[in-house]
Amino acid sequence: MKKDESCLEEIRRIGLRIGYFRRVRNIKQVELAERLHINKNYLSQIECGAGKSISLPMLIRVARELNVKLSAPVDLDDWFSDGEKTPTQMDFNEMKEMVKEMCQLNAELDKTMAQMNDYVMEDACHFEEES
Repeated sequence: MKKDESCLEEIRRIGLRIGYFRRVRNIKQVELAERLHINKNYLSQIECGAGKSISLPMLIRVARELNVKLSAPVDLDDWFSDGEKTPTQMDFNEMKEMVKEMCQLNAELDKTMAQMNDYVMEDACHFEEES
């Protein structure tokens, strides 16, 4: 692979990773574009790897908005040490399923937290009655 092709491939991967993190965080493309003060079409072209490069200042802003380390969109090699696929190795349906599973886990966590809160409040009411 030539240097230019290699560089373009890495730019494409960065875009795919940005899209991955955006989806995992359940942020719509238009919402992220608004936060970054850029055109949604530009963000779309970055995410789908349409040859649009991204500047370092923009990459920093994206990382901040997605609440990831600056290195995350650039290199995920150290993320999956147990043989799992990285987001760039997954197809869209695999990523979609993973995000769906994460949403279910978050919903279960929210339910558990609500139950714990109810229990704490109930216990606090009993404590006040006894006082």
